[in-house]
Amino acid sequence: MRGAFVWLFLLVHLLAHGAVRAEETVKVKLGLLGAGPEVFAYEISVLRLALAHSGQKVALEIVPLTMPQERAFLELEAGRAEFNVFFSGFSAEREARFRQIDIPLSRGLLGHRIFITNNDFAENLASITSLKALQDQAIVGSGIGWPDTDIFEAAGFNVQQEVYENLWRMLSKGRINTFNRGIHEAYVEIGIRKPQYENLEVDPHVMVRYRFDYLFYVRKQDKKLGDLLETGLREAYDSGAFMANFNAHPAIRAVIEDANPRDRMTFEIDNLFMTERQRAIPDSFWHMF
Repeated sequence: MRGAFVWLFLLVHLLAHGAVRAEETVKVKLGLLGAGPEVFAYEISVLRLALAHSGQKVALEIVPLTMPQERAFLELEAGRAEFNVFFSGFSAEREARFRQIDIPLSRGLLGHRIFITNNDFAENLASITSLKALQDQAIVGSGIGWPDTDIFEAAGFNVQQEVYENLWRMLSKGRINTFNRGIHEAYVEIGIRKPQYENLEVDPHVMVRYRFDYLFYVRKQDKKLGDLLETGLREAYDSGAFMANFNAHPAIRAVIEDANPRDRMTFEIDNLFMTERQRAIPDSFWHMF
């Protein structure tokens, strides 16, 4: 009896001094820009998958953002942000400034770019048969601070930069004639915007392809969170869960059923802004139609 009392006393003492603690819950706060959770449902599902396979007890919160993308990165970098995880198209600058998790979220579907267009330009796109014709005729809307903007400009396109919401209005009014979107984004987005912009549609004929995707970013100082995300994503791949989610998710299935990637006039351009590290991401992480 006396021995049991001693053990109880020691346990209370250890708990009081923090030597025995319940498993700590890691708070993961995803900053989400632009189109919102419905459009980014697939990317959010990948984050949930990574957290579920991380071996850690986690709590996920989605933090909606209305600021420009670069402002979000500045807030994260300075430690002022209400979020601690962000996903974005990769770039050399972001790789240098943040902890970059080198596993493409959509297996490169983001670099399969198709166009939302207006009724006036739809027939022009249907007649495109060369990259030069597309470069000469398209006025491409692209976001401020998006790596895609630099990629399209470097490839010889006429690009107009604006914030995401304004690009829809510009396209509807004919100030631009194409709005470049990832192949798994366009149909979800037009479904949301069509009631407001009846003269817009997804072009079914053309695709521009380059190696590109969203990656997760955290502050360099946040090693524990970075390790958690990388461990979780790699474990999800190793277990088969990543590919099961990729193949079954409605946003990805819609690419196959609605976007007809194999039937499109496809133009390859180089992503000149890839770093050696980004080019070294294994081919097994990239999808090709």
